[in-house]
Amino acid sequence: MEEKQLTGEESFKLINRMIHEAKGYFYESGLGGIIYGISIFICCVLSWLVESNTMSFPFHPLFLLTPVFFIQAWVQYREEKKKKAKTFTDEVIDYVWTGYFLSVFAALCGNFINAGYIIITIVLLLTAFASFITGMITKFRYHIICGLVCMLIAIVSFFVQSASIYLLMAVTALIVWLVPGLILRARFKKLYHN
Repeated sequence: MEEKQLTGEESFKLINRMIHEAKGYFYESGLGGIIYGISIFICCVLSWLVESNTMSFPFHPLFLLTPVFFIQAWVQYREEKKKKAKTFTDEVIDYVWTGYFLSVFAALCGNFINAGYIIITIVLLLTAFASFITGMITKFRYHIICGLVCMLIAIVSFFVQSASIYLLMAVTALIVWLVPGLILRARFKKLYHN
C-alpha cells in the first residue's frame, strides 16, 4: 500500500490539530446546550399540558423544535468557524450527537404508527447514552453522572406511559443540555472574554 504524501498545508493542519489535542483544547460556548435545554423544556411542558387536557394547541408542541434545530445548526456552524483547530475529540463528539439526532428522528417516526409514549422512553435512553459517552470521551464528570441519572429517568419512564412522561423529558432537557450549557458558557466567558 502506498503512503499518501501530505501537502505543506495538510501537514500544518495535522500538526496544529495534534498540538491542540495534546493541550486539551476545547472550544465550546455552551450556547447550543442553552438553546436546546430551554426549547426542549418549554416544548415538553406544553406537551404535558396539551396531553393532560389542561390547554389546547393547534399542533403538537414538539413540532416547535423544528426551527430550533435550524437555529442550532446555524449556531454550531458559527462556532465551528471560530475554532482554532478541530480536534479528534471534537470529531468523535460530533459523531456521537449526529448519531443521536438521527436515532431520535428514526424513533419519532414511530409516532406515525401510533407507537405511544414508549417513543419518549426510547428518546430518553438515547439521550442518556449520548450524554454518558460524551462524558467518557471528554472526561467531563458532570456528563458521566448526568448520563447515569438519565438512564434512571428512562427506567422510571417505562412505568410512566402517560402524559406525565413529558415532565420526565423536561427534567432530562434541563440536566443534559441547560445545566452543562450554563457551565460551559461560564467557562467560555472566563477563558475567552477576560
